[in-house]
Amino acid sequence: MKLPESVRSRARAGFTLIELLVVIVIIAVLAATGGGAYMHFIEQARQSNASDTCAQIAAAWTHYHQQLGFWPQTLGSGVQKMDTEMCEILGKAGLLDVLYIDDNEANTGLTRNRDNEPELAVGLLSPIGLDLFEKGVRGSRVEDHLYHFVLDANEDGMVDGSDGLPGSLGDVKVRGDAAVWCWPESEDARNDGEVFGCNW
Repeated sequence: MKLPESVRSRARAGFTLIELLVVIVIIAVLAATGGGAYMHFIEQARQSNASDTCAQIAAAWTHYHQQLGFWPQTLGSGVQKMDTEMCEILGKAGLLDVLYIDDNEANTGLTRNRDNEPELAVGLLSPIGLDLFEKGVRGSRVEDHLYHFVLDANEDGMVDGSDGLPGSLGDVKVRGDAAVWCWPESEDARNDGEVFGCNW
């Protein structure tokens, strides 16, 4: 006996289990592909942010030297970290917005733009350092992700190994007063001289 057309169409109105599983698999594949692209985009944005900050720090040190004609007495040749002391030097000179408050002196004119900036506990942290700090990591692991810099100590117009640029950066030669960089999270990458963000 043949079923009427209306009964047959009603029986076929929903999805079968196979069709439902196929749709779920397609959605999962699309989500996995999109998630990887999103994470890559986020990482690129963090690196771009770090490189922009490196350029701002380099410009600040360059302006410091141009305005005063000398480097701070606390600085010698070699690698320096943008710790709280370096932040205070550039902050007091009005060359870098480091959101730093000097608790030792009154009326220095330095104020925070936002409250509870975590990088101020140790200095100017890269995006990796900020992430570690916010996860509760402290000590040398976080301090590895302060921005690092080398100044043109011999004033030959070039920052290179003679100014103390570390050997792990290879044959990098930076034309200017300062080379600034921050390290990636991987210790192997740091040992190979790979940087997360830089101004060259």
